[in-house]
Amino acid sequence: MKVKLVLLLLCAANSVLAQTNQTFVIQGTMRVDSLRNANQTVKKVYLTHEVNGTEEVVDSALVTHKAFSFRGTAPKYVEPYHISGFDNGTIQVFLEPGTITILPFDARFPVGAQVKGTAANDVFLAYRAQSEANIQKGRARMEQALAALPAEKRNDDKAFYPYQRSVYYANSLSHRVAAMQFVAQHLNSPVALYIIKYDLFRFFTPKELEQTFLKAVPPALQTHPMYMELVNQLRAANLAEGKPAPDIEGQTPEGKTLRLSDLRGKYVLVDFWASWCAPCRREFPVVKQALQEAEGSVPFEVLSYSIDSKKSEWTACIVKNGLAQPRWHHISTLKGWGSSAAQLYHVEAVPRTVLIDPQGNIMAFDLRGEQLINTIRKLKSGALKPQTTSAEAGDDFMFAVKDDEPQMADTLYQQYMALSVASERQVARACEDLKRSKGATFYASAAGRNEVMRLQVIGHINSMAEQLQFLLNHNGWALMPLLVQRDFLPRFNKEYGRLFVNAMAPEIQSTPYAQQLDNCVKALNLMQGNDVPDVTLTLADGSQKQLSQYRGQYVLLTFWASWCHVCREEMPRLKQLYDAAQHGKEKLSLVSISIDKELSAWRQALKTWQIDLPYWVQAHDDAAAPLSAVKLFGVKDVPMHVLITPDGKVISLTLQGEELQKRVKQILDGDLYYESETPKK
Repeated sequence: MKVKLVLLLLCAANSVLAQTNQTFVIQGTMRVDSLRNANQTVKKVYLTHEVNGTEEVVDSALVTHKAFSFRGTAPKYVEPYHISGFDNGTIQVFLEPGTITILPFDARFPVGAQVKGTAANDVFLAYRAQSEANIQKGRARMEQALAALPAEKRNDDKAFYPYQRSVYYANSLSHRVAAMQFVAQHLNSPVALYIIKYDLFRFFTPKELEQTFLKAVPPALQTHPMYMELVNQLRAANLAEGKPAPDIEGQTPEGKTLRLSDLRGKYVLVDFWASWCAPCRREFPVVKQALQEAEGSVPFEVLSYSIDSKKSEWTACIVKNGLAQPRWHHISTLKGWGSSAAQLYHVEAVPRTVLIDPQGNIMAFDLRGEQLINTIRKLKSGALKPQTTSAEAGDDFMFAVKDDEPQMADTLYQQYMALSVASERQVARACEDLKRSKGATFYASAAGRNEVMRLQVIGHINSMAEQLQFLLNHNGWALMPLLVQRDFLPRFNKEYGRLFVNAMAPEIQSTPYAQQLDNCVKALNLMQGNDVPDVTLTLADGSQKQLSQYRGQYVLLTFWASWCHVCREEMPRLKQLYDAAQHGKEKLSLVSISIDKELSAWRQALKTWQIDLPYWVQAHDDAAAPLSAVKLFGVKDVPMHVLITPDGKVISLTLQGEELQKRVKQILDGDLYYESETPKK
């Protein structure tokens, strides 16, 4: 009995030791061990992990009787690793302590392998199962849509296509809804960070990601490398003065890791450079002078990040130019332009400098020469101080809609709004449970307030997901596009707005609400090659036309004002184009929109400038309209010329003067090689 007890204690001790040592075991079995593209079997597999953008081999294992195993010490953070050695993909595993089992799989299709046995892998397996269930639901929706159509449409591919398309895009959006709900339910798992990164990150605006999803992540996961990576990517998306600077890291010449955040509390000049860059080398004396200027009066340091690819060239340049100085730090990953730090800071040329304040916010870009020295002097004198940017208005005007009275009596609308009310009640109950379980003291503390905030944003995620799924389930509802515009378009990345438009059922595609949503999406994505939004043209006699009425012709759309001297100078050129266009009126139409506030000033300019001509459309913008032409086209300065193809796509938003004349004459002459134009920055 004592022997058995001793053995049990030893086993327990070994188990505890294994957990203390963070031991992991991976066991995999193949049903089929053949490669897909070669007449061979898998002999060896490799455990790999991404480091600074490159998959590096961590371990290898021989395959014996279609089985393999790995054993080792799990990393500090649970992150995705891969098992390679196949010729058609890899197997993903989350490396963590415990026994990780790869269920019998076909080596010809390793991505289909299922992994379980530890917490994170079980969560991810559940996510994959949910994704598969969503695929099946999507197929059922498609079959239901087909069955609901009359036989003549069901058997006509062309007639059925619009229905097929709307269901396809509704299914795509439903996948995102399911991902949102899964994340909200599994926020304590690092798998939630993985799903945010790969399935949700590009779907939402940086603002929504930061204020909702990242705020919902519990404090225990906020030190995870993947969380920090998400924060960095958001900062890179919002790179501007006054905004937080993305954190970067690299290896010093001595092989030690140094991060920008290690220098927090000081002014830091981040200097991107390369040993082969002559302008960079010319700046070295300036940087030395800046360090001398700040010494003893301003906590100022330099973090030079080399985009060299060869260590010998990088370190030799440091030595040759005497750059190894106090408060001048040097790091690199030796990945050249492929460096993640260079990408985060949008480095397209060197030298590139960014001044960071002691709180980690960006103060200035591209300080060089005397400008850098003067900035240090201003910091010394107190004339220059850190500041943050004010809130930005953005394009919120596009999403402002007026609720019509009939909505209040709409049963579906009431059901839709009830979802958010139910979510608010659920959050309130969760907060009460928190207060009851943790006590009033904790509830009133900073930690308690943070936990309440997390409960609120989790409720926001769930409410958003439920309401979005409701709209997708009722994509033939007349109010669906209006609610998408009001409640969802501001939250989602502008590139994905087209998914909402395409998900609408064909029956409502031509309704006013649907056309308004379509216009907003086009305006958000206005750029060369994309569709232009439709706008209402209010003419001098009070009548109205739509820009879309000129489809089938090239259109030169001009925004101007009577008080604009540059517009006055541009008008003679437009007159010449008008005269040239009269020989081919079927090919080009001129449409001009005045942004004058006073109609009398506009009408007077039409006469004085002699541009009130028969085939020249002169319109006035209604600045009070929620979706005015100026707002939809993002007009910041006049004159602004938009050259449009017969099918309603942008040729250019930047042409002016002689360059504009040349391009329009090319169109009139049939020389249509305008596609090669690169938009001006």
